[in-house]
Amino acid sequence: MKKPAAAIDIGTFSARLLIALDPGTCGEIRPMVRKRTVIRLAENFYTSSRGMIHPDAARRTVMALNDFSRVIKACDVRSTYAVATGLVRRAVNRDEFLAYIRQETGIHVEAVTGEQESELTARGVMHARSVFDEPFVIFDLGGGSTEFFFRGQGQKRVQSIPLGAAVLTEAYLKSDPPRKSQIRSLAMHMVQILMRLNSGFSGNDENLSVAGTGGTVTTLALMRHGDYLKDTTVENINGKGLKRQWIESLFEKLRFMKLEERMKLTGLDKDRAGIIIAGTLAVIKILHFLKVSRVTVSVSDLLEGILINHFKSIRTTS
Repeated sequence: MKKPAAAIDIGTFSARLLIALDPGTCGEIRPMVRKRTVIRLAENFYTSSRGMIHPDAARRTVMALNDFSRVIKACDVRSTYAVATGLVRRAVNRDEFLAYIRQETGIHVEAVTGEQESELTARGVMHARSVFDEPFVIFDLGGGSTEFFFRGQGQKRVQSIPLGAAVLTEAYLKSDPPRKSQIRSLAMHMVQILMRLNSGFSGNDENLSVAGTGGTVTTLALMRHGDYLKDTTVENINGKGLKRQWIESLFEKLRFMKLEERMKLTGLDKDRAGIIIAGTLAVIKILHFLKVSRVTVSVSDLLEGILINHFKSIRTTS
């Protein structure tokens, strides 16, 4: 009997777990368990901690992983693959943080590069959506960084930039609700960061299709489509579309709301309400940069990509 495998992503805002069985060469990964725990690694990262992961954030991460370990054991998982992304990559105390996790949980975590994360995320997205018309861009907007994957005209490009909803909220949006000057400064900073992207991502092709993943994009999909979905499963959210005009309209409402007001909005997770303004603005700026008016949502992402790689290697060696 086949045993399931587990994938863990330690991101800037949350730690996530996916447990699934090998779907075979033609099947789609169906999760047995999907869990997420907020760990807020960006908290104090650029202020009192000076680029270091704060001890409180490290303890929150260990608590989340110990909880994941209990679930993994209960599911009789054969193999566990854990990666660290986003802010962890550039933390001054990255190695000490990962060693602390290993000591306290027994889980070995690999800090993957932005390019590796881009590749794995794209594999997960493309697995969920079997047909992609080229050229296309996949972006993964996280808490500490955004990864881009482009394919078209016989070319492929991957790139990661420091555009993250949690980190930029911490750095720019100091008041509640944010002041106009804070929004303006954040918007200018986002444009400057996006200019670091290679010219091949500039959206010169009018036929460019764009898929987005990550917590902000998924949340926007729930806010837009959640009311009429009978079940907000991955399968039902994957492939849903978001128009840039609707996202911009939503942003104009969010920016004037206090945190307690945002927390009451349908489809918006209370834990994410604090970073949704920066996240939504980032999506808008990305779509403007790519010169597109619509994004297709994918919940399937890095975690699926990790498991696809694992299952493929198992089938190859068996």
